[in-house]
This record gives sequence, C-alpha cells and structure tokens, in this order.
Amino acid sequence: MNIRLVGICIFSALFLTGCSKYQKVLKTPDPNKKLEMAQYYYNKKDYYRASTLFEQLQDNFNGTAMAEKVMYYSAYCNFGLRAYALAGYQFKTYFENFPTGQWPEECLYMNAYCQFLESQNYYLDQTDTYKATEAIKLFVSVYPESKYVSECNVLLDKLRAKLSMKAYKSAKLYYNIGEYKSSIVALQNVIKDYPEVPQKEELDFLTLKSYYLLADNSIESKKLTRYQETIDFCGYFKGEYPTSKYLSEAKNIAVKAENNIKKLTKQQSNIQ
Repeated sequence: MNIRLVGICIFSALFLTGCSKYQKVLKTPDPNKKLEMAQYYYNKKDYYRASTLFEQLQDNFNGTAMAEKVMYYSAYCNFGLRAYALAGYQFKTYFENFPTGQWPEECLYMNAYCQFLESQNYYLDQTDTYKATEAIKLFVSVYPESKYVSECNVLLDKLRAKLSMKAYKSAKLYYNIGEYKSSIVALQNVIKDYPEVPQKEELDFLTLKSYYLLADNSIESKKLTRYQETIDFCGYFKGEYPTSKYLSEAKNIAVKAENNIKKLTKQQSNIQ
C-alpha cells in the first residue's frame, strides 16, 4: 500500500470518527455535553457544527445564566459563516436582552459591523448602506466613549464614499444624456450633500459646461440670461481652482459665452 493511499485511509477514518462523534452529541439529551462540544467546535472554527449545537441549546438554557453565552457564541458562529444578516440580528437581540450582561457594547458594535458588511456596491441599491449608517450612529450615541468609536468613524467614511460615488455617477448621467438643466442641479447637490467628495473639481467643471450647453440649446429669449450665468459660474470656478487642469477650457467657455452675448445684444439692437 503506497503512502498516498495510507494517508487517504487515515483521513477517511478520522473524518468518519468525527462525524460519528458529532452525530452522537447532536442526539444527546445532556445540554452540558452539547455546550462543551459546541465550544470545542467553535474553538476549532468549525462554525457550522458549533452553530447547530448552539441553536439546539437556546431552548435548553432559555431563562438561565447560560442563555447569554449561548446567544453570544451563536451570533459569532453565523458571523464566521458569513451569514451577516442573521448574525447582526442575533447581536442586536443579545444587546436588547442582556443590556447589563457581559458583552452588550461589543454586540451592538458587531450588529453595526454586520450591517456594514451587508452594504452593496455603489452601483446597486443602497438601502443596506443607509441602514448600516443608522446602526453605526446608534452605536456611537449609546457608547460615545467606546474603543470602537474610531473604527465606527472609518466605517462611516467608507459608507459615505459609497453614497457619494453613486450620487456622482447619477449626476454625470444627466450631463451625458444632455439633460443640462437637471445636471446643474444634480451636480451641485452632490457637492452640497458630500462636500468631501474627491470629484468636486470635476463636478464644478461639468456644471460650468452644463450652464454653457444649456444656454446654447435654449430658446432665444433665455439665451442672454443663461450665457451670463455661465460667465458668473466661470468666475467662481477660476477663483476656486486657480491651478485647475480644466482652467484653459473654462476660460474658452467664458470667452464663447461673452462673444455670444455680444452677438445677441447686437441682434437685439438692430431689431429695435
């Protein structure tokens, strides 16, 4: 018999023994034995087996001092299994049921962290991102001096970055499809709602271009006013970003707007 075959036989024997041991403890009526084995599997990071045993133990220890420990480890088992929605629910339930217990602060934080992990990529629905934001803010309000507060601030920054990216992409879409009046509002709302947005300079430049293109595509009676709005916004842009990579193009837009105003003014004078 070669070495590889021997290894396979040994592994199979150990696996079957482990399965037999697990099946035996599943059926035992002794909750203390189950608790011992649940902790054993948890320590080995065998969260599936540990979770099954902790779930069985919840009824056995309900209303006793051990109920707190069972719920705590059951939540961490689901966290280890990446079942973050269920784990978060269990951590929150622990906090509500054992506010003066051994781990309420940790569990309320873990509830928030689980919701953070449930947050979707920026291009998907952001409902979970808003829920995670609220959960983190709740934790900070309950435990303002917690050791987890600095980490909460990091998580909040990441969530806000995700929301600002979604807003940025949505605002640019208005510009790309030629809805210039809507793009002006949307682009500026991104800056208003997320002043730390890293694309602020680009957003302001696209706003300037939107002003000009809106004027260019307007009916005659609105062009003068809208070209003037373009020039006014260009003045703001040059003051805000004196070394911008867009500065040369911004100046060209202003020159074109000024020339169009002169033409329109002359046309109106000739008509009169």
